[in-house]
Amino acid sequence: MPSMPEPMVGEVWTILFDPVVGREQGGLRPGLILSNEGYNAIPHELRIVVPITGTDRGVATHLSIEPPEGGLTKASVIMCEQVAAQSLLRFRNKRGDVSQDTLAQVQAVVGMFIDRV
Repeated sequence: MPSMPEPMVGEVWTILFDPVVGREQGGLRPGLILSNEGYNAIPHELRIVVPITGTDRGVATHLSIEPPEGGLTKASVIMCEQVAAQSLLRFRNKRGDVSQDTLAQVQAVVGMFIDRV
C-alpha cells in the first residue's frame, strides 16, 4: 500500500476538491496547506487547506499570488474564505511553497473569520 503524502504548512499541493456542495470550490486544483505541525501530527489523515483559482472575481477575501510562487504556472488568487479540512486521499502532488509573507497574509485574513476567546 502506498504511503500517505505528508503536506506541511505553507506548501501548495494539487488537491481533488470534488465532490462539492453549494458554492464550494471544486475540481482538481492547487490548495495551500494552513494546518500546523500539531494538527498535522494527529493521526486523522486530514489537512486544513484553502483552494487556489486562476479566476479573479475581485472578492475582498481573495489574495493574489504570482508564479512561480507555490509552483503555480499562472496568476491566481487564494480563496481565504473557503477554509476546509481535506483528506490526504485527495492530495496528488506537491507543487511548491509560498513565501512566509504570503502565508502570514492568508493566516491574517482567515483569522478575521474566527472568533478568538
